[in-house]
Amino acid sequence: MRGLRPTQSGGVGRRSFIATALATTAMSAPFATGPALAQEAQATASVADDVIIVTAQRRQEALEDVPMSVSVVNAETLAAAGVTSLRDISNVTTGYQLGQGGAFPQPSVRGVTTVINGIYENNVAVYVDGIYQVNPQTINIDLPNIESVQVLKGPQGTLYGRNATGGALLLNTISPGEFWEGKAEATYARFDDKRFSAYVAGPVSDRVGLSLAGYIRRSDGYIKLASRTTPGETDGDAAPLKQDSVRAKLKLGLTDTFTATLAYNYTRVSDARGNMFTPFENRPATYLLPGGELLPNKLGVAAWDIAAEVTTRQHEGSLTLELETGLGVLKSITGYTQTRARTSFDFDGSYIPLSWSTSKIQNRTFQQALDFTVTAIDSVDLIVGGTYFRDRNKYIDPNQFYLGPAALGAPYDPANPAPLSAYTLLFSADFSQTKEAWAAYADATVHLGDRLSLNVGGRYSEETFDVFAAQDSFLPSSVRPATTADAKFSKLTPRASIRYEVAPRTNVYASYSKGFRSGAFNSTLPPCVLTNPSCYQPADQETIDAYEIGFKTARGRFRAELAAFYYDYKNLQVSSTITLPEGSPFVDVTNAPKAKIKGIEGSLEFEPFDNFRVHAGAIYLHARYGDGFTFSGAGVSNAAPGGVGINTSSDPLKTYLNVSQVQDLSGLQMSRAPDFSANFGVDYDIPMGDGGLLLAANVKYTDSYVVTNPSVWGDAPGVPADRQDEQRFREGKYALLNASATWTDPTDTFYIRVFGTNLTDHRYRIHYSGTTTYGTYAPMGEPRTYGVTLGFKFREDASPRTAAPAPPPPPAPPPPPAPPAPPAKVVCNKGPYIVFFDWDSAAITPEASGILDSALTAYGSCDNVPIMLAGHADRSGAAAYNQTLSEERNASVRSYLTDRGVPDAAISSRGYGESDPRVPTADGVRELQNRRVEITYGPGSGY
Repeated sequence: MRGLRPTQSGGVGRRSFIATALATTAMSAPFATGPALAQEAQATASVADDVIIVTAQRRQEALEDVPMSVSVVNAETLAAAGVTSLRDISNVTTGYQLGQGGAFPQPSVRGVTTVINGIYENNVAVYVDGIYQVNPQTINIDLPNIESVQVLKGPQGTLYGRNATGGALLLNTISPGEFWEGKAEATYARFDDKRFSAYVAGPVSDRVGLSLAGYIRRSDGYIKLASRTTPGETDGDAAPLKQDSVRAKLKLGLTDTFTATLAYNYTRVSDARGNMFTPFENRPATYLLPGGELLPNKLGVAAWDIAAEVTTRQHEGSLTLELETGLGVLKSITGYTQTRARTSFDFDGSYIPLSWSTSKIQNRTFQQALDFTVTAIDSVDLIVGGTYFRDRNKYIDPNQFYLGPAALGAPYDPANPAPLSAYTLLFSADFSQTKEAWAAYADATVHLGDRLSLNVGGRYSEETFDVFAAQDSFLPSSVRPATTADAKFSKLTPRASIRYEVAPRTNVYASYSKGFRSGAFNSTLPPCVLTNPSCYQPADQETIDAYEIGFKTARGRFRAELAAFYYDYKNLQVSSTITLPEGSPFVDVTNAPKAKIKGIEGSLEFEPFDNFRVHAGAIYLHARYGDGFTFSGAGVSNAAPGGVGINTSSDPLKTYLNVSQVQDLSGLQMSRAPDFSANFGVDYDIPMGDGGLLLAANVKYTDSYVVTNPSVWGDAPGVPADRQDEQRFREGKYALLNASATWTDPTDTFYIRVFGTNLTDHRYRIHYSGTTTYGTYAPMGEPRTYGVTLGFKFREDASPRTAAPAPPPPPAPPPPPAPPAPPAKVVCNKGPYIVFFDWDSAAITPEASGILDSALTAYGSCDNVPIMLAGHADRSGAAAYNQTLSEERNASVRSYLTDRGVPDAAISSRGYGESDPRVPTADGVRELQNRRVEITYGPGSGY
């Protein structure tokens, strides 16, 4: 049998069968593993191939039943589409992108994003196996050994809490299941990119499961280092990439109803591409100094006097407890994380020793979540819970900013980099912050009949901040006295929705939800504390009210979603980098009063014929800042304090010098919010035994958008009137094309994949901003990349193992002669004979056909007695739908029997729907033994 493939819901592949749920004897035996572990395995295995299960509402549901926009991508799709990181997810889903704010990755969902450079939590929350990721740098990761990624769009304040203003990303890693499985693969790609990943997971015993996963990556990186001797040439690599990851899970079935999962994750990422500050535009005369002639003149090339670095190390441990009670499931997640990040950069981005900065930051985070999913209330899905969060953030060493020899008029040699000892420390800044937050929430979905559902919920959150900051310098104007401050934020974030099932697996819905992001203190003290310490205040908390209507359907080979949404966004936090008089950078954090976001988003998947699948999505987005948004922006001027720079450009505004301005950005496009973007992909699978050839391609298109900094050219001298309100840090429209071909051997054990990403080699920016000191810079996104992957995988045969029949006993000695006895009457085995079905399916599987064949053989000994079929379903659908499904299962069995000679007139049937569960679980939902048809023979059989 072909090895099992993960599905979008974490189940098994479309050519595989959910073996544990399908084949059993007439008197069905329990699973081989202990009940506490088997129950979770069943929940995973019971997902049919065309059903995607998500946890967007903190419970397992079919995607089409969730009244919100959710995109789900599984491991197989990630690999085929060339997706290796969270940044690449935008290639296969709509409304999402991962931007960069200097060293800090910043997700955007439907135009809601972080535009603050520094150690601030993003407003799109990221969870890995239920653990919230605090430090933004930790999401700058590849996605090895990931089972699935769910992108929840729109504010998630009720169920996922603080800092989920724009949405949430849920990453689920490989967990131990009921059978042993594993995979190992090695990749070699352009830029000497070497990757190796492996995992193994399975049951150690009936009550113990284990999974181990590892990943290592080493790459020269695609950003090249400019030559120190020859203008226009390159010599070496500017931003090599290193990643290491280890994950371990130990799952313990302590009792039949109580499980514990211990997990440990270690991640190390070294990726400095966001800290490439080499200026390409608006270069001042500073770069006429020796070494300035070596500045790069195209994207993808950088220069630095002392190497840039962004290295993050994270240790994370967690304990997850689940207890099944008579009322529902009680779940606890406890996590502790320690993260250390070192960041350093050459702020002038050249071989002129002008400035250099470094920082070392540590987060120690404890978090506790407790929720109770109540299943004992008829027609109500209820969850109540609470969370506690404490994060201690501090500089391990003071943040240091240095001035180089060139800035102080000392001699230097551009061909030989000056050591750090030749630099002078301008300032040393200290900072520490303690955040403590708690929340309580409740959320209920009431099923008002078979088709109508109403949801209401809310969360109350409260958060306190205690901060300390100080700055020392040899310049009196750069000294900041030790300053402490505190703040408290709180918010009630409700949500409500209504969903109507217009047909099986087809729904319309309308929803309202609120999200909030707590306030934020600047980690750098503003100059005003020299005269007024109380001026050190946080940016206000931001809130968003979201309204959405949508349609979802999943019917056979077709799946589609369409949603229209409107967001009322208030006090969104923004920042800009300005240069203080002494030459040091300062991140100014403030609030935009309001913004409005509206749009239409749709996606579809279609399989027009076997093994050929089309998937597509598009979003129209109108995201604009509201009235009254004044911003400390960067404009240009060709007159003092600006002037004309030394670079050339076809656009004269890109040669004028940057100047600080207070700009009115009312009505202008928000950052990372293109008006239109779309993706389209196809994959075609050519079977060869249990393997085959998978061909896949996808293209992602995006309109022009503001990359990071929303500044305009401004109204200073030299700027034409028709361009004064034009946002200057924009990326033009572009498309990215990716493709792959994967061959798997006929035993589905070995595979080889060749792939290419950004095949048209489009050069685009991942960050785009400018300073008044050194000009405008823009790190580049990944250019054309290609490579090959070799892999090995295995999975235990999940088919039930039937013991070989015992050999017949030796013949007894012949009895003494006697009169011949009358022929023995053949006993009719009335059954019941039980066959099981896939979730939401009435199709006869190969395993079920084996049971039916046994029933047919037995029928030959029953003198053509009447046959009774009793069809059943679980409670995973509406009651009327389940009744119909149980009758369809009866019809499938009847057809199988009559096709093999059983008279149709001898068969009677009755569909029981969900009314007679064989296994009385807490709620009866998705219980494999309740999806069955029981066959009995003879008078009195059946009902």
